[in-house]
Amino acid sequence: MRVYGLRIINIFKSKPSVKTNWFEIQRYYYFCMYNFSCNINVLAQANILNAESGTDLKRTFYFKDKVISQIKWYDKNKQIYRIKTFYKSGHPNEDFVFANGKLNGKSYKFNKKGEKLTTWNFKNGRLISRNDHILEFNKKNEEKVKAYHKKLKELNQAILENPNSVKLHGQRARIRHYLGNYTLALYDYKRLEKKMLKIQETNKLPEKLVGSVYDHLGSIYSYYEMENHAVHYKFKAIIASPKESRLYYNIGNYLIKTKNYRLGITFLNRAIEMVPGHSFAYWGLSAAYSDLENYDKAMTCVNIAFKNEATLYKRGVGNPERDLRTIRGLVYHKLGESDKGISDLEEALRINPDNSFALRNLGLIYHDLGEYKTSCKLLEKAKNLGYEKTHDRYDIQTYLNYSCNNKSIPSLATNTVTKPYVYPNPAEDIIRIKNYNIKNFKYSLYNFESKLMHTGNASNGSINISSLPPGLYILEVEANKLINTFKIVKN
Repeated sequence: MRVYGLRIINIFKSKPSVKTNWFEIQRYYYFCMYNFSCNINVLAQANILNAESGTDLKRTFYFKDKVISQIKWYDKNKQIYRIKTFYKSGHPNEDFVFANGKLNGKSYKFNKKGEKLTTWNFKNGRLISRNDHILEFNKKNEEKVKAYHKKLKELNQAILENPNSVKLHGQRARIRHYLGNYTLALYDYKRLEKKMLKIQETNKLPEKLVGSVYDHLGSIYSYYEMENHAVHYKFKAIIASPKESRLYYNIGNYLIKTKNYRLGITFLNRAIEMVPGHSFAYWGLSAAYSDLENYDKAMTCVNIAFKNEATLYKRGVGNPERDLRTIRGLVYHKLGESDKGISDLEEALRINPDNSFALRNLGLIYHDLGEYKTSCKLLEKAKNLGYEKTHDRYDIQTYLNYSCNNKSIPSLATNTVTKPYVYPNPAEDIIRIKNYNIKNFKYSLYNFESKLMHTGNASNGSINISSLPPGLYILEVEANKLINTFKIVKN
């Protein structure tokens, strides 16, 4: 399926007639609707080509599990007139309207319960007013959220008086991003990126400024689960500002969340080399080692992160469900201290009663303790709050089936076979595939936009990537009619 998706991408690059390829695009579209292995970037491009053909003036984008992330509508002149965004749970998030391609009139943001959070009023692309009906925060970030809302009002007024200020737009973009106004934040950051590229033609900009813009762009793309775009921009941030440890943490933590553990751990350890005791990096490592069932390492890392817990809440973004107590609660249980684990998770739920990850972990503990009724109740609440879609994890249903029927889940044999992986990664020139017995194979390298960059045949198990510019690449290896796909970061 991956090969088929990339073949359609290459069809797009050659810009043939819509008539010639529309059958293939339709085949791919409907296959994608019933298969989890589809390439969502291809599906998005299929929608774009459909819009350009005049058969449908709507572009639809999807999260990985095929839940719609965005819908964009265009008029007959191909100017945008509406954008709707959605949470991973499928609930409506934002609703923006346009006139002549510019934001115009009233637009809205909702929470996952369907309550109206914000009303914006735009006129010809300029924000006239913003009304926040509900402020969303927890016990740990309440002060920061309120301060950011106050600052945002000041910035909106200042931008009305000075609409061309790069500094003001940058400050507003950062606050919009923190508050979850992703569409508006993306507009601000893309505007800043264009200005930066123009300025850099003749002048050098501060490394931290450039790195920050790319890093925030990566974070917004990560929200929409455009994984390759996210890693691409997060690595561009490191290239732009290589001395900032937080950028190594940001890309490492994102790779952990997307289950690219080896590469993620590499970047997190680099952050710790730069700043020993890096609380954010240890937080990310504790999540990684917990997933990998290395609970001793997970406990060591989470306790180091706890030493600077206040900084995590002060400098962190948003309201993460997988906080330190949510991680340590499960780890305590796995190491035989279930009472401490329950205490941690109950505290996590006092901080955020709708923390679906904490509810899931607490449900797993009560299942293991044989308290099936309590486990069933907790797991059902986690599922109803969208745990699976929010975290791209589908491990809860098995526990639900057993807990809600008062049964203990049977022991599952652990798969000790190590999967193939690329080494070294990040890489400079020569890469090899570990745990891959085949030495002679075909390979293809694509950039983050799925554009084919290089093909070849490996005869000794190694691939030379020294000619490629720095960035993210997707390596596809084909042998015995089987395809393996790997993410590679080229330094």
